[in-house]
Amino acid sequence: MGSIANVLLGTIYSWSVFRKPLEDLLGWSSLESGLPFSIFLLFFAVNMPLSGILLRRLKLNLVSLIGAALVGLGWLLTGLAVNQPSPLIMMIVSYGVLAGTGVAMIYNSTITASSHWFEERRGLAVGLTVLGFGISPLVTAPLATYLIYTVGVGGTFAYLGVAYGIVLALLSIPLRLPSSGAKPPAVRSAATLPVTDRIELGVREMVRTRTFVGLWSAYVLGTLGGFIAISLSAKYGQEVVRLSPEMAAAATATFSVFNGAGRPLFGFLADKLHVRVAALISFVLASVGSLVALYADSLPLYLLSYSMLWMVFGGWLAIAPKATSTYFGLKNLSVNYGVVFSAYGVSALIGPSLASLLWLTMRSYYPVFASVLALAIVGITVSQLTFRPPIQRMRAIATA
Repeated sequence: MGSIANVLLGTIYSWSVFRKPLEDLLGWSSLESGLPFSIFLLFFAVNMPLSGILLRRLKLNLVSLIGAALVGLGWLLTGLAVNQPSPLIMMIVSYGVLAGTGVAMIYNSTITASSHWFEERRGLAVGLTVLGFGISPLVTAPLATYLIYTVGVGGTFAYLGVAYGIVLALLSIPLRLPSSGAKPPAVRSAATLPVTDRIELGVREMVRTRTFVGLWSAYVLGTLGGFIAISLSAKYGQEVVRLSPEMAAAATATFSVFNGAGRPLFGFLADKLHVRVAALISFVLASVGSLVALYADSLPLYLLSYSMLWMVFGGWLAIAPKATSTYFGLKNLSVNYGVVFSAYGVSALIGPSLASLLWLTMRSYYPVFASVLALAIVGITVSQLTFRPPIQRMRAIATA
């Protein structure tokens, strides 16, 4: 159910489908049509830790139900905004603030649930849960395109708002954590767990550790490189590989499959090997992908390089929550991962603009992929030096 909910939440990745119709209808510039998207990402990231606090105080399905109401209302009001005197301001509030906040609440709820129910396969469980977010454009982009053609852009937002609100509410009702007397599948007793699996840190303790600084930095490096690369994927395909706009769009849709597949894949690797090894593999693949992209003037090389880059980008959405629970425990995961997730928000706000700036300044894609390569190399160093359990806390537990 979490993965299905995330397909709807991931409609944000289909925002490009709405931009041209909004620009044509309202006379907006490219900057104006991108503002609701940017505000959405900001409130998505900011409200992850806040939703984590709610998850500590309220039932998980109640938090998710509130999120469903906000998402549905946000989309519905966005549809109504096109006929208002100040549509941009209203869309920033409705889509950016309301829908962005609602998505954070449901997204955090689904990750928290899967992490608690499948402790021994936590990385894979979270990866499968957020798989839907990554592959969402395969479903939601064609659906939105059809509805825009049929009922207009305002009607599309309104209809999807009603549908999303109802479906997300229904999917939220059964969400819950394991009861205190029940053991999730394959959970061992605390006495048999390694010391590293018994660490439980609150936010204040977590942010003071070297491990947190390293994890947050690696998360930025992994997702920033991804945002830089993927924000120019269609443009690169048309200008360098000489693809038609339709072919470039089809290639981008294909890449979203790798974005989705990277989440359970790297979640599995984090479970089977270790989060540090999974991080190393991701940064090595990002390095290879960016090197190939530097010389990708043919369709096969273009598909190879971008498939790798999209897969690695998606992988961090499974590596990071797995690392958070591994190093800082499950008890405060909803709040702790909310804070760690701010790294994704920083990358989302900086990455696309930085990619455009690099291209506009140099009129070349070499600086773009060279920067992705540099970020990956730094990421290898950071992750391998800092992905260790908090030493002082380990000693305290071992002594006890």
